[in-house]
Amino acid sequence: MKHKAFLTVAVLLVMLAACEERPIRDSFRPVIPELPAHWQEMLGEAHWRLEWVNGDGSWSTHEVKPGMDAPDLNLVNEWISAVVAWPFWPERNLFPGLMRPCGAIFPWDVSGSEIRLSWKGGIDAILWKELGQAASLLDNERRSPWNYDWPRFRETLIQGNINEEVKQDPWLANWSDIAQRTVQSGFDSRRLLPRKHSLLIISDLGGRWIGSSPFATPVDAPAEGPLELKVYDSTETWVSTDGILKCSTEGWLFLAR
Repeated sequence: MKHKAFLTVAVLLVMLAACEERPIRDSFRPVIPELPAHWQEMLGEAHWRLEWVNGDGSWSTHEVKPGMDAPDLNLVNEWISAVVAWPFWPERNLFPGLMRPCGAIFPWDVSGSEIRLSWKGGIDAILWKELGQAASLLDNERRSPWNYDWPRFRETLIQGNINEEVKQDPWLANWSDIAQRTVQSGFDSRRLLPRKHSLLIISDLGGRWIGSSPFATPVDAPAEGPLELKVYDSTETWVSTDGILKCSTEGWLFLAR
């Protein structure tokens, strides 16, 4: 009897601890991470476009100017959902979507009354959106982002036996394709590979260039060029003090500042 009583008390304590850890608030204050140092140095303070899933299941948006506080976000406690924050600089014609976002997955990134966004979390948040779109398109609710094993995915991306380039810069992977394949047949870490690329050489562009990924190392070309970049099927953005370069395997366009 004493043994049974001890087990009962132990189970109750575990249940109470789980209840205490579970978020019970209706709103959470988003905490946005600092910009990568090379972004901050070249571009200055960012505007932010926040995106999150509200109570009716649709996406809400809100733009935050430099120096302003982000609003509290109403997040549904029973749902696993994503928060995305796109940095942008309208005075430099860098609008939301050109530079990669930070993000968070609710409730995993909740701390008290805050939901803490991170640059790694931006990968998770975009994958959440891609999984949702693929699950809807393929009519496979079982593999929707609500049912995804996010802790396991995060551990795989950081410590798993995956491609080293993707581990260093996860934006090199094709997350739309990975999401579709995951919904079709389940997650496979062997798909975490960099996209195929070509080498682009531009003779007259030099200086320091920063990429759209916060994990990408700046490229320092000779002052008079040439500039050498890896390019992909999809358009990538690179920025210098002189302007914006948009490039893909199809070609490139330089927009002077």
